[in-house]
Amino acid sequence: MRAIHPAAQRQQGSFIIEAIISLLLFAVGLISMMALSVQALNQVGQSKARNDASYATGELIAEMWVSNTVNLGTWTSRLQTAIPEATGTVYLANCDCVETNVVTGNVCSGAASGTITIASPQPVTVCVSWTDRKDPGTPRRYQTSSMITRN
Repeated sequence: MRAIHPAAQRQQGSFIIEAIISLLLFAVGLISMMALSVQALNQVGQSKARNDASYATGELIAEMWVSNTVNLGTWTSRLQTAIPEATGTVYLANCDCVETNVVTGNVCSGAASGTITIASPQPVTVCVSWTDRKDPGTPRRYQTSSMITRN
């Protein structure tokens, strides 16, 4: 029987340690990739909600340009179909849609409701608010303003 050289004895088991370290690094990389995928899906969901809010407000502004009267109840139901639990508010003024008072800026007040008649020229601000299911602590908002005029 051959004797094992002392340097070779110290090397025994090093392959197993290298394999375990490699598996550990691979697992960390895999978990990181999964976390990035989850974050990307969350961002896509938020982007879709912002896009839906933009489309709904644009649709309402377009309706105001075309017609003298607009039913806000119908628009609100279409908005809530696109973004569940969203609230839409229309102000017949140029203002900022904020939930708290601001030192500077014109804070919105006097929301329009029901069927409204659009004068010409008429400043309009549309505010949409919703809460993301995955981040309920951070309210989301979309605002657009326009000056409705007719020739």
